[in-house]
Amino acid sequence: MIRSNVSKRPLTVGRVLALTPFALLGIAGCAQIIGLDGYGVAGGAGGGGGTTSSGGGSGGNVNQGGKSGGGGKGGSAGSSVIGTGGEAGSSLEGGASNAGAAGALQTPAVVGCDGKTPFTPNEKILRSCILRAGCSPNFDDSGPVRTISECVTKNTQAAFPGESCNLSSKSCADYEACEHIGIAHDDLCLGKATRCDASGRAINCGNYTVDQFFDCPALGGTCTTYFDTSLNNTFADCKQAIAPQTCTGLSDDQSSYCHPGTGGKPDSVYYCVNSTAYGQSCGSLATCYDTTDTTDPKAKPSASCYFNFPTCTGGDSATCSSGVAKVCSSGDLINYDCGSVGLDCAIKAGTEYCVAPGCTPTKVDTCTETCGADGVTLNLCYGGAPYAVNCTDYGFAGCSASTRKSDGLAFAACRD
Repeated sequence: MIRSNVSKRPLTVGRVLALTPFALLGIAGCAQIIGLDGYGVAGGAGGGGGTTSSGGGSGGNVNQGGKSGGGGKGGSAGSSVIGTGGEAGSSLEGGASNAGAAGALQTPAVVGCDGKTPFTPNEKILRSCILRAGCSPNFDDSGPVRTISECVTKNTQAAFPGESCNLSSKSCADYEACEHIGIAHDDLCLGKATRCDASGRAINCGNYTVDQFFDCPALGGTCTTYFDTSLNNTFADCKQAIAPQTCTGLSDDQSSYCHPGTGGKPDSVYYCVNSTAYGQSCGSLATCYDTTDTTDPKAKPSASCYFNFPTCTGGDSATCSSGVAKVCSSGDLINYDCGSVGLDCAIKAGTEYCVAPGCTPTKVDTCTETCGADGVTLNLCYGGAPYAVNCTDYGFAGCSASTRKSDGLAFAACRD
C-alpha cells in the first residue's frame, strides 16, 4: 500500500512494495496510505522550513514505483531535508520491551547552539517521531519523506491532518493502530507464507525489503491474494470496490487512479492487477487527485491522496506569529507550532524554520543525522541543536543510517 505526503502533496496511497531490497521510505505507510508513513510531508513555502524540501510550494509529485521498481506508488515527493548532530541524550527510567515500547524517559538538560541557553525538548513528540520512523516497514527504501529531526523540530504530525493519531504513541502497536500498516516480524512471517489472516490483514512475507502487513478493513478494503506472473510471486493486498470505475483489461501496478467517494464515503486510490482494483481509502481527512503529467505523452496514470488543509489566499508565503510558523503553500495553510516543542520561529529567504536558542536556519540546514559508533546512539538535530538518544531506550535494537536516493540526504533512525 502506499501513502505518504501532504497538502496537495500526496499522502501516498497504493502499494509500496518492493521485491528488491531497497532502503526505505516510509511509505510512509498505508497509514500514509490510508491516511504512511506515513504520509509524507511536503514542505512549506519555498521548501520546507528548517529543512530543505523538494516539492515545497506547489506540492510534491508522486513517484510510481511498482513491485519491481522498489518503492511502489507514492514516493519521495515533498521530502524534506533536515540535519542533526549529536550530544546530550536521554536516560531511561523504565525498562524497554517491544520495539518502541519503553518506559518513561527523563529528559536531560539541553542547551541551544550558543552552548549556554537551556530549553526543554518535548519528550512525547520526540518518542512519537522515533516510532514513526522505527515502526514503519518502508522507512528505509528510498529515504524518508521527513527525517526524525524535521518531524520533531516542526512537530509535523500535529501540523498535518491524519498524522495526529500518532502523537501519543508509546509503542509500535500504537503506531500500527494509527497508520494501519506495520512490520511483519517473525511471529507473522518466520516460516510462513504471504496470506490474509483471520482479522483481514494482508501479510506479505518475502515480498519486500521488510516484511509488512496492511490492515485492509481499516484501509477500506478486503484482503485478497493474487499471483503476479511477471514476478512469479504471490502478493497480498487490499481489494477495493470501485464500481462504476473498473480495472477491466488492466494490469499495471505502476499506474494509479482515483475513485471518488459517494454517499458520504471518502475517496480512494487504487491500481489494477489482473483486472482487479487494489489500494486504500483516502480517509476523511484527505482527497484523491489525478496527478498525471499531461505534458508527457508517455506518462502513466498517476493519482494520490492529499491531506485537506485550511485554505489561504495570496501567493506562497511564510510568517511567524507567537511561535507558530504559518505557511501558505499553493492555497493551503499549514501551521508549524514551534513553541509546542520548545523552539522559536524564524524565517529565512521566505522559508519557515523552528530553531533552538542561539541556532539559526543555516545551522538547521547544515546539521546531519548520524548513528554513533556504539551502534545504538541516534544523533539528531532538535531545532539545529545536537541531540542524542539511545535507541534501546525506545525499545529498538539499534541505530541505522542511510542516504536518501533522490538527493543524497543522510538520515538515521532507530530500527530493529
